Amino acid sequence: MEENPPPRIVNFYIDGFNFYFGLKRMVQHKPDWKKFYWIDFVKLCSGFLDQGEVLGTVTYFTARPKGQSKVKKQNSLLYANKAVNPENFKAMYGRYAKKDLLCKANPGCNQYYEDYEEKETDVNLAIQMVVDAYEKTCNRMVLISGDTDFAPPLKIIKEKHRDIKTMVLFPAGKQSQQLSSLCHVNKGLERQKPKWNRAVMPEEFEVNGRSYRIPDDWKV
Repeated sequence: MEENPPPRIVNFYIDGFNFYFGLKRMVQHKPDWKKFYWIDFVKLCSGFLDQGEVLGTVTYFTARPKGQSKVKKQNSLLYANKAVNPENFKAMYGRYAKKDLLCKANPGCNQYYEDYEEKETDVNLAIQMVVDAYEKTCNRMVLISGDTDFAPPLKIIKEKHRDIKTMVLFPAGKQSQQLSSLCHVNKGLERQKPKWNRAVMPEEFEVNGRSYRIPDDWKV
């Protein structure tokens, strides 16, 4: 009797910046989507597994935001996810770098102001996809982003690792024909509300004696 084939492993790569602002766009015209800020990433991603597949890793690529309030909310979300999914979930951090920008709001202003630019997160994500492809850690890769900066790693995987299937899940308002042409399947996350609903975490819960609670301004 022929043995059953081993399950296929699927890794997910989340562009945190794209994901967050896609969700923020949805909340602007569908306020009930605010509850999805408090999302279990592993449960959400698991909803996209096919028969015969198992979850490998879910990696969230981001940078520490500026402002104590924003850092606190991000920490609440990512620490909660790590607590409920210690084996599958991990976060990888880039950084924000200061950048002087020229003000063009008023004619003749020509004043510089200080802003911050996210650095390294896209590079971290792209490198991780390529490394995982070469090390054969999975059979399928799912990218959650609409950023065309990820066309190069998708292209490498398509050309050099034809045994690995790829999928792109687009955050709201972030469709890309270029990325679509480089993957096997693509879908828009805004059309997957039942999967989102199944992945919302309880507003407050405890793991190993430590409590986790949704930030107050994320409550619907």
